Parts: sequence; structure tokens; C-alpha cells
Amino acid sequence: MTTSNNKHTPVNRPLKLSMLTLSILGLVACGGGGEHGVRASNNTPSSTPAVSSSSSSSSVAPVAVCNPVSNGAEGLTMLKTDGTKWVKSNGDQVCLKGTNLGNWLVQEFWMMGQGGNGVHDQCTLEAKLTERFGYDEKERLIKLFRDNWIKERDWDQLQAFGFNVVRLPILWNVIEDEKNPKTLRADAWHYIDWSIAEARKRGIYVILDLHGALGGQTPNDHTGCSGQNKYWTNTEYQDRTKWLWEQIATRYKDEPVVAAYDPLNEPWGSTAADMAVRVNELYDVIRKIDTKHIVMLPSHYGDIEVYGNPAAKGQTNVAFELHPYPGLFGDRPGDTHYDVHRDWLKCGQNGTGGVCDWDKKITALKTPMLMGEFQPWQSAGLELGGKIGRATYDTYASYNFASTSWAYKFVSIAGGHGKGTWGMVTNEINTSLDTGVGLITKASTWDCANWNSTFANACAKKATVINTNGTGTKNYYLVIKTGANGGANPDVTYDSISLKNNATNEEVLVNGGFGSGTGWTELTITGSLNFDYNNTDASKQPTGGDGANLRITRPAGVTGEINGALYQQITLQAGQSYTFSGAFKDNASVNTWAEIYLIEDVPVTGKDVVDNAGKVDFTTASITDIEKLFKSYGEVGYDVHSGLAKWLVTNEHNDVFDYPAKPAGVTLTQSGTNVVLTWNAITGSDITYNVYRSTVSGVKGTLIGENITATTFADSGVSEEETYYYSITAKNNIAEGYASNPVNTKLLFVTVPAKIEAEKYTAMSGVQLENSSDTGGGQNVGHFEAGDFIEFKIKTETAGNYSIDYRLATQPGSTGFEVLIDDVVVDTRTVDPTGGWQTWVTKSSGTFALTAGNHTLRFRSLGKEWNINWFEIKKQ
Repeated sequence: MTTSNNKHTPVNRPLKLSMLTLSILGLVACGGGGEHGVRASNNTPSSTPAVSSSSSSSSVAPVAVCNPVSNGAEGLTMLKTDGTKWVKSNGDQVCLKGTNLGNWLVQEFWMMGQGGNGVHDQCTLEAKLTERFGYDEKERLIKLFRDNWIKERDWDQLQAFGFNVVRLPILWNVIEDEKNPKTLRADAWHYIDWSIAEARKRGIYVILDLHGALGGQTPNDHTGCSGQNKYWTNTEYQDRTKWLWEQIATRYKDEPVVAAYDPLNEPWGSTAADMAVRVNELYDVIRKIDTKHIVMLPSHYGDIEVYGNPAAKGQTNVAFELHPYPGLFGDRPGDTHYDVHRDWLKCGQNGTGGVCDWDKKITALKTPMLMGEFQPWQSAGLELGGKIGRATYDTYASYNFASTSWAYKFVSIAGGHGKGTWGMVTNEINTSLDTGVGLITKASTWDCANWNSTFANACAKKATVINTNGTGTKNYYLVIKTGANGGANPDVTYDSISLKNNATNEEVLVNGGFGSGTGWTELTITGSLNFDYNNTDASKQPTGGDGANLRITRPAGVTGEINGALYQQITLQAGQSYTFSGAFKDNASVNTWAEIYLIEDVPVTGKDVVDNAGKVDFTTASITDIEKLFKSYGEVGYDVHSGLAKWLVTNEHNDVFDYPAKPAGVTLTQSGTNVVLTWNAITGSDITYNVYRSTVSGVKGTLIGENITATTFADSGVSEEETYYYSITAKNNIAEGYASNPVNTKLLFVTVPAKIEAEKYTAMSGVQLENSSDTGGGQNVGHFEAGDFIEFKIKTETAGNYSIDYRLATQPGSTGFEVLIDDVVVDTRTVDPTGGWQTWVTKSSGTFALTAGNHTLRFRSLGKEWNINWFEIKKQ
């Protein structure tokens, strides 16, 4: 699991993968049946529901027939590939359905609620423990952690979820002695062998995943050491990684419980071409020893094309691997959890995106697929999360994809699932915490994209009553912290912030209504922020705000992660309670956090503000305290995700995607400024209709008619100088269905020369709109794949020579696009990396001739991973 900032919510998942491919799904369990999974407490295993086959919901396309692995060793045979299928040695197909055992053999601190004072990943932890206690004691403590994070009760719970595969993320030095290169540790195979033995007892396969290679295959903390990314340029590290896979292949070449080898997790620290070279090298190393096991070919974000056709290159028994995280990293701001996952699983409005697109690719290559990481239930609510989780597994199975979600276990200081954590199991709610200090309010675009709420309704941490213990007065610092990842542009507003004594109604804060910076001190942590204390833009005003508010944004020219705060010292009376209130809004920000803390120590420039309540400070804690923490991971009672526990194993019909069909037969009649729409009725119970209007083709737009029971609608007062696009949806008591094919008023031609916003296309295929941080804001067009297009109607008054300026952005670079006018190519352009998805540059075409009259202009994508904000047609 990749995170670029472990003190916040996970980020940097296959960011552009989700941007490029989103659309929708459904579900078949390879092993279902039984009743609910049960709560596991201490070391007592949960009871295990019986596993039997289950049928998919009626709203899902017919699924492939897959034989579940039986609960017993006799069901486990060596797996191999057969076209796009995973099959057993006798040729019977297997639907592999499971999860990742994250944060076990590679620590990711965000998954266990720890970190601080420079200890934020496996490397910094081990370095600090060695520095303080010596190497041998460090080794003992890490073993204590690993002995407790996953225990027998966890294997029982995995079986209770109906799983038949786990993906096992491994750090290189679990196997290799870090002090003696190319030497096995004395306990090199302890945890892997134990996992295989426990899995065998329960009819579960194991995928061996090198999650952290020596030197790091990305700069992210999931490699064990954040900030490295040295694997690509260090030949010694590459050579030792080959040696490592020689040892693994030698030991497990005849082990049927091992489903596959995953040679490099998310190898995205270099180019796609570099990735293919190194992965192919590791494939060759493995094949010299082991010709039996499946070897994974990981995607480069969403790129598998870089490998070509494996069979044509002589590769056998290989499968591709993808890590799709639709909606989680800011690519669908404002869309609901339901809509995002429906689009991905059900293939979107046009039925060709999402998993359908991937099925098309995989089918053409006649190669299986592993959805190696995905996360459909986080923050969805337990019931809906369970249903979408089930639909995701079943839909993947319907396309013959194996699937392992991220992740099985997640632990936090507060405990409990809330609306859904990243884990299938988490720790019970911690009732020992002192409420009202530390982190007191939080929202982020990962927890709830497009938030706009009071602090009392904040999606990640709701403001509660603050209670102070003891006697006398206590000094605290109220800290408002805001930040964003590199490439993201935060635009967060705060207003009406108040902290009142409940006994006296006395206001404690100075200037929580803003209008000026009076009473507040600014704090720089990483990079810098713009603080506008007198923002009067009404569109930015959070719900519950009033008048001028505080607006925090990224300064021009500042790149990379930005993280900062403002704070003021306050005095509270011990033994009394206080009510904290206010409002904030993310204004369509992406990859952004907003956190408010009440802490005792004065904030320090360059040092992050975090909630240390319940945390262990590894820089100062005693061995006893560290031991207590590590043991707690194996002893704490579990809160099992109730929705997943039910829906992953039940035979009950999953109605999550039982939404109505698209209305058909939509007609539009225009008379001046009046429009009349009609459409065919949809069959079903409790059907009503919504009408949408947009001035952008392909965008549903604004709801202008709701809960209509008739099949006609009249709109009035439209402008004859604008083209309007109308669509109709049907809805029932489950959900609103997809929109009808749009109908439009008269298409208007834009007279050129002119600057044209890219989102004002009159036709498109495959693209999506996203909020732009370019000068002037608005939206840009992105998510291009090869063959996608956007089209415009233009008109020239006089013939002559013209050129086009393009406003473009891309992080990795792209083979770009060609521009056609009336189906004739007038320009072809590659797009070099600009420094980020929202780092914009202007490029110009050559000169071309245009005749007078109406024309159709089309941008046709030759590659992918490029964005366009506007273009300007100029007369030469």
C-alpha cells in the first residue's frame, strides 16, 4: 500500500490509473454462504461461517463459472494460467478472492496509528530502536511486533470472510541478512512458512509479494524506507533483488499453496520502460529455477501495454496486476461513493469504461488479471460498504480477475470502524482516551471529497465537547492545520470558529470570525501557504459561515507538499466543559487535509502538529512501553466490519446496483426560448424521473426537474445564444440510474479567432472533466486514452492561415494528440512532462489554412495521461 504522507490519509495510490479508467461493477463470490462473521476478542478466533457458492445479483452481467477452493488441503493444487483464467492443475477454474496482509512484514505507520518525531516508516523505526537499544534488541522488538500483528485468530477471520487467497507483502530484509549481503537470515522463512502452513489448513492460497525491494522501487513508505527510490540506479540493489528471488523460487518451487510470485510491488519510481526491463529480468531469474508458478507483471500505474504480448515474447504462466482505487485520490471530487464505484464496476454511462475497458485489454492479450489492491468500502457506511465490497469481488470474478483488497487489518488510536476504515477488521473503540484534546476536528478529500460542513458534522473527526480535568487553569494552543500533496492545490475556507465555556457562555477564542489576522500566529511546517483572512467570495463561504472568512491556498510558484497552520494560545478552566464550533469547506480541493488540534506544547516551525494521544514516542519510550504497544496488536478486541462480514458470505440477493435502466426515446422540441421534452416510460416499481440541463456536451449538468411521475417536461427562458444539452434519469428506491442519451438545442458555431475552453466541446468520447488550478480556475479535460476525442464546432468569417495555442499539463508526459479539422490532420503534438497534472504550459501549433465557413475541429488522443484547459485559435 502506497502512502506519501503517513501522518495523513493514504495518498499516491495509482493516482492516474483511477483518473484514466473509472467506470463500474457487480459480484460473484468464489466461496460464499453462511451467516455473519463474528467479533473476535483477544486471542479467541471468530467462528467460521460455512463456505458455499453463491449467485450474483440480478443486476450483474452473467458471471464465469468458477470452482471455489474447498476448505481443506485437498483443494489446493499448483495453479496455472489458461487464457484469461486462473486454473488448478486439473484445469478447473478458480476464482481467487481475498485481501492483503498489510503492515505486517512491511510496516506502514498510518495503518497502526503511530509515528512522530522522525519515526514514520520501518527504516526509521529500526534505526531508532538500534540507536537506543542495540541491534539485537531491535530485532527482538520487531519480531514481537510481527508475532502479534497477525495471529491464528486472523487466519480464522480470513476464512470467515470466505477468502481463498491472501497477498503477503514482504520487505527484502525479512529474508536477506541486512548485515551480510546475499546471505539468508537465520529466520528467513519463518513468517512465510508459517503463513503457508496456516493458509493450507484453511484452503487459502498465498501470493508472495516483494512489497519493499532493497533501495526502494518508489520513494514511498510502503517500500519500508520512504524517500529512497534507489533500486533503479543501483546495480548492486538490482543484483541482490535477483538473488532474493532465486532464494524464494528455490524454496517454494514445489509448494502448491503459493499461488504466484509478485516480483515488485508498484514499481513506479522510474519509467514504464524501466519497469518492464527490471520485471522481465526477475521473470527470467525465477524461470531458471521455477517453471511452475505464475509470475505477476505489475502495471505502471495503468500501463500494461509496455510489456507487449507476453506469449509472443515467450513468457509463460504470467498474469497482469492492477491496483485500482477509484475515487480515493481526488479524481472524482463531488461524486458520491456509490456513483464512483458504480461507474467503475458497471462500466460507466456508455458501458465501455472501467472494468469493461480492462476486460477488453486482458481478453486481447489472453492473459489473466489480478486486481492486487483496491478499496471499495472505506467511508461508505457499513451496510453500503459491505454491499459494494461484495459487488466488487463478484464483478472481478465475473471477468475472471483474481482479487485481493487493501487491506485486512487497520488499527487506530480511537478504534472502531465509524463509516468504514481501510481495514476489514480494526481495534475496538478505545474508551480510555481523554476526549476533547489532541485532534478535535478533521476533514480530508480522502475521507469526503467536496466537504462543506460544520465542525460538528466533520466527516473524519467530529467536534465534541472539550472537558478539562484537574484544578486551576490550563494553557493550550488551538491549531488550524491545512495542507496538500505535491501537485494539488488546496482551497480551504474556515469561518465562525468559536470555543465557549458551557458554564459561563464566555468566548475563549480571539477573532474566530476573521476579517483580519488579529489573534492568530502563522506556522510553516512544509513549504508555505497563503492565508487570506478577509475572503469575501460568497461561493467559497462554508455552510454556517457569515461574512468574511479565512481562505487558505497554495502560493504561486510553490511546489511539492505544503503543510502549515495558524494558532493561538488559550486558557481553559480545569474541571469545566467547552463547546467548539465552526464551519469549513474544501471548495473542490483534491489531496487536501484540514485538521484542528488542541495541544499543550507551543507549535514549532518545521515540526508537524500531530495528535500524540495514545501514541508511543519511539524516540523516548521505554522498552516496556514499546513491548506493551506491540503486544496490544495481538491482544486487542476486534471490531469486524459488519457489512463485509455479512455481505461477503451471504446468499442474500445484493440489490446495490438494482437501479432503473436509462430512459429511451427522448425527444426535444424547441420554440424560441421554450423547450419541451418527452421520453418513454420505464417499467418498474416506484419509478420517478429527474431532468438535467447542461451547457457542456457529455456532462449531466444541473438538476432542473425532480421526482417527476409523467414522461414529459417543459423548460422555459432558455437563451437562443447558447446550446443546451438535456438528459433524463429514472430512479427507484435503490438508486438513480444512468442518464439517457442527451438531446440538445441548436448547435452554435464559435466564430474564430477565439479562445475556447476545452470543456465547451460539442461531442466527446472517453474523457472526464476535473477542477483546474490554472489561472482562472474552472475545469479542464483529462482522463484521455488513445482514441478518445473532444470535438468543437467553429466558424471562420474569412479564409486565411491560422495557428492554435494549447494550454496543457501532464505529470509523466504523453505521446499526445492530433488535431483534425473536417477530418484532415492539421497538427500532431507530443506533450512533454510539465511538472504535474495541474502544472500548466502553453504550446503552439504550426500554421495551417482554413476556408471561410463552418468546420468541425477534433482533438484525437494518440496516447494518454495528458490534460487540456483551453486552446486559442489565432489568425496569422
